[in-house]
Amino acid sequence: MIRQALKHYTLLVVGLLLLSAPGWAQPGDPQRGKDLYVGAISFSEGGAPCLACHGIAGQKLGFAAGANYGPDLTAMYEDYGEEGVVDVLEDLSFESMAAIYTSRPLTEIEIADLVAFFATVSTGAAPGIASGLVLHVALVTAFFMILIGFLGWRRLQSVRQPLVARALNGKGETT
Repeated sequence: MIRQALKHYTLLVVGLLLLSAPGWAQPGDPQRGKDLYVGAISFSEGGAPCLACHGIAGQKLGFAAGANYGPDLTAMYEDYGEEGVVDVLEDLSFESMAAIYTSRPLTEIEIADLVAFFATVSTGAAPGIASGLVLHVALVTAFFMILIGFLGWRRLQSVRQPLVARALNGKGETT
């Protein structure tokens, strides 16, 4: 009986070791994915962290909110799905990324962690970063147009009134 229990225990330990070995399908760790994204954990092959070129809307990612060299990755998971994100991270065929990652590919575990992180930040819509800027520009433009109109009207009145007064008094004639 002890021998049979030991056999089952050994099979359980071997099975757990095999499942935890790299290459076996495991769900990714979103916290580790975030750490890889921001560079708190380095990629095993030395590639640059994602945050160096890409942003994620609404995320507090340290002092740098994310660069804007590459596209915002907030909705990437919802746009491409899990398989699509895995394909993008395995291939990295974008010209600017190929230069960095061709000789520094991501491991399967790093990809799984990044996919899990992207799944947690996906909002379903690309962030409207530019819409806030457009609103601010429109408000400032409207303010300056009103200010210029007001100052112009006052100036017009101060120049026009003496001309009208001279014309009415008969002094506006030129020789």
